[in-house]
Amino acid sequence: MDNAAYHAHPAVSKSHLDKIAKSPLHYWARYVDPHRVTPEPTPSMLLGSAVHSHTLELDKWDLEWAVAPAGLDRRTKAGKQAYADFLALSEGRSVITGEQYETVQKIGQSVFTHPAAAMLLQLDGEAETTHMWVDEATGLECKCRPDYLTSDGEMVIDLKTTRDASPRGFRNSAMSYRYHVQAAWYLHGLEKSTGKRPDTFIFIAVETEPPYCVGVYCADAELVAEGWRQAEADLVKLAACKSSGKWPSYSDEIQVLGLPSWMKSGTKTDQPQQEIEGF
Repeated sequence: MDNAAYHAHPAVSKSHLDKIAKSPLHYWARYVDPHRVTPEPTPSMLLGSAVHSHTLELDKWDLEWAVAPAGLDRRTKAGKQAYADFLALSEGRSVITGEQYETVQKIGQSVFTHPAAAMLLQLDGEAETTHMWVDEATGLECKCRPDYLTSDGEMVIDLKTTRDASPRGFRNSAMSYRYHVQAAWYLHGLEKSTGKRPDTFIFIAVETEPPYCVGVYCADAELVAEGWRQAEADLVKLAACKSSGKWPSYSDEIQVLGLPSWMKSGTKTDQPQQEIEGF
C-alpha cells in the first residue's frame, strides 16, 4: 500500500486519535462530514513529508516529488506558461521550491552526520510499511505506518522535524503533539499485526532551521504506558460516537478557567512550547 492509499483508508490511525481526543466534533468534521474538504498540507507539513521521503526513501524521490524551476517570473505571460508546463509534467507529484529542496538536503545531511541517527538508519530494515489490525475491545479497524522498522522487528524508528530538538524542547513537543500516543500505538499495532512487539521505539528529532541540530530519544516504558492509556480512551470515545451517531463539541456546561500548573507558585514544571511540527 502506497502512502496515498494508506491515508485514504478509513481505518483508525494515530491522526484519528488526535482528532477524537480534541473533540468528537473535530473528528466528525475531518473524517465523517459528507461535505468535508481535505485540507491542503501546511508548508511545515510539506517540508516534513519531503524530509521523510528524501531521508528514508530516496529511491522513490523522483516518483513522488518535483522541484519547481528557479528564476521563473510568474507575473509574465512566459513565466506563467513555463510554470503551467512544469505543473503538467509534475502531475501526481508533490511540488516544492528550490529553496525548500536545499533545506531538505541540508536536514538529511545533518541526520546522516549524527552518529546515533546514522547508525540507526543504516540498520537492516524497511521504511513505510503498512500494518492493519482490529481492536478487540471496540471492533474498530486500525492502522499504522512506521517510518522505519528493523528487519528483526525489534525496533521502530520515527523521524520528526521540529523547531527544537533539545531534550527539553522535544519533550514539550512530544506532549503537545502526543508522540507518546504514537509510540504506544505503533508498538501495539505491530504486535497485533505481526505477532511480535518491538522492544524499542526511537525518535530522531531534527531541527528545520540552521544549524539543523539532531537529537535521538528512546521512549521509556512509562511514556509508552501513558500513551496507550490515552489511545485506549480515544478508541472507546470514538466507538461510542460511531455507535450513537452523536459527535459533541466541548463541554455544554460552564467550566472553571484557572492558571496552568507551570504558572502556579512553587511549581517547576516546564512551560509548554508551542510550535508547528512537520510530523
